[in-house]
Amino acid sequence: MMVRVQVHPSTLFAVDASKLAHGHSYIPSKNTDLTGQTIIITGAASGIGRVAAIEFAKLGAKVILGIRDQNRAEQVAQDLEIKNFAEKILKDEEYVNILLNNAGIAYVKHTLTFDGLEMDFGTNHIGHFYLTKLLLPLLIKSKGRIINVSSIGHCFIDNKINYEFPSSSYDARLAYNQSKLAQIWHAYLLQERYGEQGINAYSLHPGIIYTGLTRQIPKFFELIYQLILFIVGKSLYEGTQTSLYCSLSNKAKPGKFHADCKEAKSSPLAYNKILAEECWNFSEKIINEKTKDF
Repeated sequence: MMVRVQVHPSTLFAVDASKLAHGHSYIPSKNTDLTGQTIIITGAASGIGRVAAIEFAKLGAKVILGIRDQNRAEQVAQDLEIKNFAEKILKDEEYVNILLNNAGIAYVKHTLTFDGLEMDFGTNHIGHFYLTKLLLPLLIKSKGRIINVSSIGHCFIDNKINYEFPSSSYDARLAYNQSKLAQIWHAYLLQERYGEQGINAYSLHPGIIYTGLTRQIPKFFELIYQLILFIVGKSLYEGTQTSLYCSLSNKAKPGKFHADCKEAKSSPLAYNKILAEECWNFSEKIINEKTKDF
């Protein structure tokens, strides 16, 4: 189930800087104090989400982790978990200052959600779209930030998203990349629609990192991936830096795609408003259909 876990600074472990790989780091100003702020992170049981939780807690924030039971693959059950999780937040918290949509899956075999959505798209995009929608009242109230952890893989999409992925033509890499483009569109339109109400939304590429997402890659491609990791890969700590940058820095560009702690070049499709609106409307339709009986 989706559980609510609060992180306290007393539970932190130390990060050994001498063991970090190369990469860009974001160092908050010395007077950065997040005491009294509430930060929600999805997918924080491990990987860069866990490191982000630790870094935020070090700065004094109340960090709430959304951790999903990966054994429950039925999307309708997952959506109900998201709803219950959000309702608990809405009841218990006065503000949500930062929502870090970090959870994700990648390179899974062709699998459909309960209502027929391709699993990558349903998990990486629709789940976060729904959670963000539910938490918007508190995010607007706090003039909060929404950060979508996307991927540079979205650049490999050269046309509009195919929302139907038949098993006969299924490509796991394409499915993953499509879901990541949808996350960029989501952040872009969040800024367009709610920026005047104080919301700041961002999308980002964390870098090439081994986080466990790629455990489904075929053996041959895994060997290639390991070689790429050796050459340009980042540690988990480094992979967290752009998330911290978009969450805390005044230099981050609302509505834009980031990498290595700065605005980054993205696919020409990334800011295609027509396609972004199409994806938003499709996502709204799916959410409304799935949750009408909740």
